[in-house]
Amino acid sequence: MKFAHLADVHLGYEQYSQSWRADDFARVFKEAVSKCIEEDVDFVIISGDLFHRSVPNPKTIKEAIDTLSILKKKKIPVFAIEGNHDKTVREISVYHLLESLGLLNVLGLRRRRIENEYVTSTRLGENAYLVKGYFNGVEIVGERHRTKWQLEKILPFLKPESDESILVLHQSIKEVVDVDINLAYELTLSELPKASYYAMGHVHIPKTYRYMGRMIVYPGSLERYDTREASHIISYLDRFSIKDGVKKGFFIVEDFNPRFIEVHARNLYTAYVESSTAGDLKDKLLEILDKVDKEGILIAKLVCNTSVDVKNLSEIALKRLKYADIRFEMRRKEVVKTEILRENEFFNDFELELLEMLKDDFEARRDKRNP
Repeated sequence: MKFAHLADVHLGYEQYSQSWRADDFARVFKEAVSKCIEEDVDFVIISGDLFHRSVPNPKTIKEAIDTLSILKKKKIPVFAIEGNHDKTVREISVYHLLESLGLLNVLGLRRRRIENEYVTSTRLGENAYLVKGYFNGVEIVGERHRTKWQLEKILPFLKPESDESILVLHQSIKEVVDVDINLAYELTLSELPKASYYAMGHVHIPKTYRYMGRMIVYPGSLERYDTREASHIISYLDRFSIKDGVKKGFFIVEDFNPRFIEVHARNLYTAYVESSTAGDLKDKLLEILDKVDKEGILIAKLVCNTSVDVKNLSEIALKRLKYADIRFEMRRKEVVKTEILRENEFFNDFELELLEMLKDDFEARRDKRNP
């Protein structure tokens, strides 16, 4: 058995209010689907946030249809859940539109029974069903993004029944995200129902975590969603320094063992630059612009002792790159701590005696003026 595990596609996201960024998110999704076909996967799992908004525009819906149709033509089924970005309070979402076109199978709690070649429904109560996926004996159980208190009530219904199973969730697990990601959590490891593989979404940085011999996997977002996912991190104080950031992609899973597949997301550079003069600061920024990908994105923070023409620097950067955001901060002068000495530590004996005499003379004259 071999499947692809994707998450956090965020189709339609016009990051930085730039329409071409939505094209980037659509492009890497199509690239990921092409790689799935090259890998000859049996099926695909999308662990939430296929869309950036619950009501995507017509262009974004068409892009999703066009790309998912590639998998349909190859007879590769897709199993998906709604994430926090694309779920809706209404009973019907854009996911159900795609399901009606035969492009994906929506997992989770439903008000009506769904049955086809790849899914079946377990009745939980009156007008309540759990829609599960099945492929060659592997049970695929999932549910849309839920709040912490909702999960406490729903998790007991999400226990797989088969020996080989996949649990699909769009949630943050405390022990996984607490390590190095500042993100709130909705459940803990001890609350997870037992499964052979945990296909997670919601965390945008690729992470794998072994728990009780089973893999918990977050593929991360396919495109760069914020500066924590920068492709390169630049620091320019006395010397220029650059190091690699986060790779973007998804996982190919064979016999529940994940293997990361990289996609070509747009380069996003974060830079921190310090200087004592405005001229040197500008020179450092120009040097950075000479070394980065001209089709990339630069988010830079400049720090200087004196004020600089930020507008001019931003205009220069925007002419050299696809997009740039230049931010400036005036360096605060250091406060010098002064130790207050006692009189006998600062004056000698003669000076202390003289001060006492002057003090007595001053008080005598003051008393004469103010009887």
